[in-house]
Amino acid sequence: MQVNIKPGYLNLLENGRLHEKVKEAKRHLTKCNLYPYKCNVNRKDQLGFCHATDGVIVSSYSPHFGEEAPLVGKNGSCTIFFRYSAQNG
Repeated sequence: MQVNIKPGYLNLLENGRLHEKVKEAKRHLTKCNLYPYKCNVNRKDQLGFCHATDGVIVSSYSPHFGEEAPLVGKNGSCTIFFRYSAQNG
């Protein structure tokens, strides 16, 4: 059985909600609550527990095949690692 699932971000782009989601994500950075520490700093001019700024730095990305077939398809789902998170210093 072949499952053809369209990536969610493409659906958001097509229905015009992707820009709204980007704005929502950026709002989280003005009172940061993205990590369990919830330090509530404004990443534009302060560093919180994780020392992240308001700029996103992708340190690596790759396909991931460790989930159920409907989630990874034939090309894998995507694993993205960000720099300056609490997980990778």
